[in-house]
Amino acid sequence: MKRFATVVGVLVSLAALARAQSGRASDATRGLERMRSEYADVLALDGVSKQEILAIARLLRAKPEMAIDRTSESGEYCLKSSQGTMTHYAKDAAATREDIVYEFAATPLLKAGLDPTQLPPLPALGKMEPGQWYYLAEGQVDPHHQHKMPGPALLLAVDVR
Repeated sequence: MKRFATVVGVLVSLAALARAQSGRASDATRGLERMRSEYADVLALDGVSKQEILAIARLLRAKPEMAIDRTSESGEYCLKSSQGTMTHYAKDAAATREDIVYEFAATPLLKAGLDPTQLPPLPALGKMEPGQWYYLAEGQVDPHHQHKMPGPALLLAVDVR
């Protein structure tokens, strides 16, 4: 009788352990599926494209404060790589012709003789003509960030789609 009770106890314990393991496995499977879905665009890359996105990821991992979320203000994620340079990436490139916007501090070029009156002023968000350089004067509101600029800037939009 003792043996029978011991065998039953062991079987019940194994069944409970199997259920617990099954629950953990299904949690792990759900987690893996969520990651596959979230990173599908990255996982689909190959060759140079894959290496490029991994190089950018390593830079952001080393200095995560370079990444700026301006999606609520302008629908863009920004990469501030230095004090005078920033790249804006549209969250939804299908919704704009400003898929990528390059922004540079204008002061060095103004000192070198650039005439800002020869460039159109930066228009409202979504109104940039791809391939056209724009000038944003110091103190003017940057439509991509919704704040006054501490210095003059030059901007260029690219429509990649």
